[in-house]
Amino acid sequence: MKGNIFRIFSYLVGTALLLGVQHSFAEDTKLGGHEIQTKLRLIHFDRDFEDDEDDRDQTGLGLEVNYKSPQLWDIVGLGLSGYVVEDISDGGDVREDVLTLDDGELDGFALLGQAYLNFTPTDNFSIKLGRMKHKSMFLNSSSSRAVPNTFQGVSAKFNATDNLSLHASIYDKWSRRARDNFEGFSTDQSEQGDIDYVGVIGAKYKVNDNFKLEAEYLESKDFLNKFGVRGTYLQELSSSSLTYTLGVFTSSDDGDLFVTRSESGDLDDEDVPGSEAGVTESENDGLGGYLDITWKKDNLKLSAAIAKIDEIWLEDNFSGDHGRNPFPTRSTVGPDLTNTNETAYRLKLDYDWKEYIPGLKTSFAIGFGEDAENSVDSSLGTADEDWREVRIDYKIPALKGLKFRGIWHDYNSDETGSVDGVKQDETDIRLYLDYVYTFK
Repeated sequence: MKGNIFRIFSYLVGTALLLGVQHSFAEDTKLGGHEIQTKLRLIHFDRDFEDDEDDRDQTGLGLEVNYKSPQLWDIVGLGLSGYVVEDISDGGDVREDVLTLDDGELDGFALLGQAYLNFTPTDNFSIKLGRMKHKSMFLNSSSSRAVPNTFQGVSAKFNATDNLSLHASIYDKWSRRARDNFEGFSTDQSEQGDIDYVGVIGAKYKVNDNFKLEAEYLESKDFLNKFGVRGTYLQELSSSSLTYTLGVFTSSDDGDLFVTRSESGDLDDEDVPGSEAGVTESENDGLGGYLDITWKKDNLKLSAAIAKIDEIWLEDNFSGDHGRNPFPTRSTVGPDLTNTNETAYRLKLDYDWKEYIPGLKTSFAIGFGEDAENSVDSSLGTADEDWREVRIDYKIPALKGLKFRGIWHDYNSDETGSVDGVKQDETDIRLYLDYVYTFK
């Protein structure tokens, strides 16, 4: 088991902080601008597939210890995050979900997930250098596993005006969601590091209190690029509100690395006659758009969304990535519903039960995708998809920082021929119990 000493030490420190030391320490000690956050996560996945051989379940205990220093001379600060995941139980097919796959066996792991310097030469400009989390339109540090994945490189933010903010990042390595190392970017057919970098640049503009715009461009060097723009408008009614969101997104092949099967999970390019995996040039000219309308009144939210895809829009930016799907017709667990010529719909009901059960929120959603086609030729495959999802979030009032989340997800497809982006039927249960405490 890798990193035993670091893992044991981290658990001793984290457990001490979380089991009583925190309260007296926070009351009696001034940290002088230093911030320490500890997070424990008990996580359980139970996945049931159409093919019984793929069924599996995994349970793990994750620990994050996050540290931020004050800005020295108001210019430079330090951020560190240690991640530890312990294997509690696992069964069924041996795949990397919550736990890491090491020499054919599932195990826990440890990782220095974040280690960065934060430069703030002015109040409206900051630069991070090192290992860090990222969240933007197309690239994301996922929070769906025991610990988040992170990226290595440089990231900058600039608030040009009160209404306009700009961001740019470039990364050369990343940590997968259940791995104990950083690795270079690759495709499903290339070696680690063959994608020199993944970079994003974007802007957010607040037209007024009711109207906002956002745009982003992503380049996965010599593999794939993306562009997207979306706008949100809030209409205040007498006792409720309507929010309209409109988005348009593209994806496109970006160079020599985009070959047959380089994106093996979605693109049907292996169906081109005479194609050879890893050798034959491939192409993508993806385009999709959506409209989402949400009505909110008191503790209730109702939303309806429709998305239309022309040529398949690819979610993954590189091998092992799950991108950040900007279409509201996706589900929390999957699938993408962004196949060629697919039209997708989603209905969602959210309710905050705070007046009856403080801390409880529920969400019910259903989605449909119809007329999906093989991205090479519709004669090779067509499909319809549908999913249902229930989510429960409960912030336990008895102990601040303790939160439960449960997700039930069911996906089904009706496929004729082959459409790579359409998956086998699947039912997922995902459970999370988090406890977070922050010292300042």
